[in-house]
Amino acid sequence: MAGQIYFSGLASGLDTDTIISQLMAIERAPITRMRQRITGLEAQRTAIQSVRRDLLTVYQRSQDFTLDRIFGQVAATSSDEGVLTAELSGASSVRGSFAVNVTTLASATVAKSSTYLGQVVNQTVPLESAGFGLAPTSGTFTINGIEIAIDVGTDSLNDVLTRISDNTNVTATFNATTNKIVLTNDNPASTAIINLGATSDTSNFLQSARLIGATQSGTPTTLESTVDVAVVNPGETLDEIFGVGVVTAGTFQINGTTITITDPNTETLSDVLGAINSSDANVTASFDASTDTIRVISKALGSRTIDFTDGTSGFLAAVHLDTADQTAGTDAQFTVNGQSMTRNTNTINDAIGGVSFTLLSAGTSTITVNEDYEGMIEDITGFVTAYNTAVQTIYNGLRGGQPLENDSSIRIIENYLRSNIFKRPTGVTGEYGSLADIGITTGETFQRDVLSTLQVNEATLRGALESDRIAVASVFANESGDGIADVFESYLQEITATTGFLQSRSGTNGTIASQIGTMNDRIAAMEARLALKEQRLRRQFTQMETALNEFQIISNFLTTRWQALQQQSQ
Repeated sequence: MAGQIYFSGLASGLDTDTIISQLMAIERAPITRMRQRITGLEAQRTAIQSVRRDLLTVYQRSQDFTLDRIFGQVAATSSDEGVLTAELSGASSVRGSFAVNVTTLASATVAKSSTYLGQVVNQTVPLESAGFGLAPTSGTFTINGIEIAIDVGTDSLNDVLTRISDNTNVTATFNATTNKIVLTNDNPASTAIINLGATSDTSNFLQSARLIGATQSGTPTTLESTVDVAVVNPGETLDEIFGVGVVTAGTFQINGTTITITDPNTETLSDVLGAINSSDANVTASFDASTDTIRVISKALGSRTIDFTDGTSGFLAAVHLDTADQTAGTDAQFTVNGQSMTRNTNTINDAIGGVSFTLLSAGTSTITVNEDYEGMIEDITGFVTAYNTAVQTIYNGLRGGQPLENDSSIRIIENYLRSNIFKRPTGVTGEYGSLADIGITTGETFQRDVLSTLQVNEATLRGALESDRIAVASVFANESGDGIADVFESYLQEITATTGFLQSRSGTNGTIASQIGTMNDRIAAMEARLALKEQRLRRQFTQMETALNEFQIISNFLTTRWQALQQQSQ
């Protein structure tokens, strides 16, 4: 032990450590047996918890039948889901078939700036102040292998276009209406590609002119800027885009919702668009770089236009939304069983009682509201699956040396489930009186030593439901209370409850946990006693080794003296 020194076989030559370990191992045999017992109890506890979990699922599935949640299911279906989809929206759905003819879908109103946001490029002033959205830089660029040099501080756009036209077999022009640069092969019959740029270029003029990536077509080959060359950068501040004082601190309104601009010197166009989108204006606003305009789409469908009111900020005028071009949306137009209807939405909730349907395209479709046999079959199959899982768990746990092999209470549960599943309830009459009658059996083969699980013949079950749904329902739950679900719910409610005997055995404070706790306490006490006994043994062996060592010292001394006396006498 810590703080003490032991001598193993120093004098005797015995391996006292091994001797002590073997003696203590014999003393610990009862502890080993108890630990093995604890392992068995823990396995038993886990197995019982698994049984309770699976039985609880069977109980819950049974309860669905006794609470009449299964056989009253109704479904709404669409004969053409490319035209519309349908679903139930209320408990009081009207059964029947409804012919729907969709002629027009509801669409959203779209508004956009009446003209581009960037200024018209000034062709006669130096490039650095001409109004390009992406400022050009001094240096060289290449067209058809010919290098063109520019100085943005002195060259105007006209200077550069003339230089291109004079040197590259390409005519360069500027369309002031669209704010785009156009390049055309000089040869009117030429369809040759106009080659733009080289690795040696030091100016970004081709990028600034929005010519890189432009589509080339026609005879002669022609290409133009992909977007307005004055297209604004929405990440820049309002003052940078429109000039100081054009947009001021103030407000504007969209659909009656007020949006506030606090500081045009720090707020960007993206900031303002974000404020619009997060407001209650019920629109989505975005910047369209391809047209250099603001695009505003109404979130509400229908023919109403978007209301823009420029307040004290001047923002709507700056982005040309005060005179926005608006394409009004359309209302949905359709008929239900010949009756014409108009709605400003494609999700219709008030045309058929208890049914909601969503229009997807023009065309015809029939909405059918009827018993949901698919849902019923799915729930019945779910009950069968839960039953099979539970009996399989129990079956496996009771056999093959498993933790519940000798557990009589679990075996009683197994016998109850397997003996009651095919009982014919007294509260049913007619053609369908048991699970076997509606297509739920153990299959065509039977093996005595193998667990036979239930199988569902969906065709037979569907036929029974369509023929006499009420009779099928009574197999599971009926007024006599002896349907299969009635019986299972009553039985399983007690044994799976938090106060039931399964939980009282396997729960946190159950009997098994109590046994384990008692054994752990006993093991702790025994370990403490054995620790003391081991210390005592080590002390005793140490004392023995010390005594033997002293005897050897005395013996050696006497032997030495005797030999000395012998020599003297000679």
